Amino acid sequence: MSHPGVPSGTDDVAAPVRPEPAATGRHWSLPRPPQLPLPLTGAAIYAGIRVLSVVIGAFLLRSGKFSDRHWSIVRWMRAADGGHYLAIAAHGYTYPPGQLAHASVFSFFPAYPAAMRVLAWLPGVTLIGAGLAVTAIAGLAAAWGITTLGMKLTADPRISLLMVAVWAVAPAATVLEMLYAEALFCALAVWALIALVDRRWLTAAGLTIAAGTVRSTAVALVAAVLVAAAAALIEAARTRQHLAGWWRPLAAALLAPLGVLGFLGYDAIRTGRLDGWFWIENHTFHMVFDWGTSTLQELRRIFLDAGGVPGLLVALAIIAGALLMLWSLTERIPPYLHVYTVLVVVMALMSSANWIGSKPRFILPAFLLALPVARLLAPLRTSVLVPLIAVLTALSTWFGLYLIVIGRWAP
Repeated sequence: MSHPGVPSGTDDVAAPVRPEPAATGRHWSLPRPPQLPLPLTGAAIYAGIRVLSVVIGAFLLRSGKFSDRHWSIVRWMRAADGGHYLAIAAHGYTYPPGQLAHASVFSFFPAYPAAMRVLAWLPGVTLIGAGLAVTAIAGLAAAWGITTLGMKLTADPRISLLMVAVWAVAPAATVLEMLYAEALFCALAVWALIALVDRRWLTAAGLTIAAGTVRSTAVALVAAVLVAAAAALIEAARTRQHLAGWWRPLAAALLAPLGVLGFLGYDAIRTGRLDGWFWIENHTFHMVFDWGTSTLQELRRIFLDAGGVPGLLVALAIIAGALLMLWSLTERIPPYLHVYTVLVVVMALMSSANWIGSKPRFILPAFLLALPVARLLAPLRTSVLVPLIAVLTALSTWFGLYLIVIGRWAP
């Protein structure tokens, strides 16, 4: 038989009774945060580290011996090479007539000040604001790329994210929030290497050309393209592939050096010397390639003749970079990635030591040095990693500020 209120034809079973909510209150839970794409998470980690670094820097500049120097955050962010980039962005490549030996602007590649000048066309944007915007955007693009490259090499999200974090707390990482070209170069370099891994030859060549207009370190990137292209061409010849199998790597090999060569050619025309850029580097900054002899002599002086705190900090950073380079060779990654990493470090260490304080910055584009360190840290729990990265951020910020503010060494 049917019960009242139950439609005819249904089973004679009592409907389940839902419990009434407790009168004493409700249990609330926070919604789970949305799952971000892994590269975006890497960029967010990088942004968090940079913001924390700026906050720590602002605190340090108003504390202790730092406060005696009366530096503002803006002065810190535009210091040293920032002044050269601002001058080029404002006035182009000009120098006092008859004083070519002092024409230091010709040492600085044009892409970063050009990007500053383009952004400064926007209403209300100053050259300093434009430069910091370029640095910030390029840093995020580099972090996104490092995460992507890490996934292609390891297929491990945790290691990929840690690569970004380790790179972002490197000793010279404070230049990633200053008017320096390193962030832009690293962004172009990492995406060029990603294109090589994906065998997108023309994309890799285009990005390498662009990187060659940012820093001379692009020589290492050109070498990576040449090694990768040579391997592809040898394979194409061995398997007797048709034109479609080898013309792109050949084109990449021919095109990749054009960025660096273009600026060297411009300097040659402006100075009236084929070796114009190298001559300016030598006569303005006393920088030459000396196979590392002056670097070794300077390290010896620092350790044996009491080189002072700034010298000791830089020496330890240099030694750490060299050891990490050797450690990175144990990674099973494509040979052209090893070529890029080794050449970045070798170029940094084997140039003269007149600006030894800048050598940790010269090593910064070797972001694959972070890979073995990330593998080492990956088993640690997140509750350990987060405070560890925060402490390393503080140390990195202190390192960069101490060198430039207290030691008065250019980063």
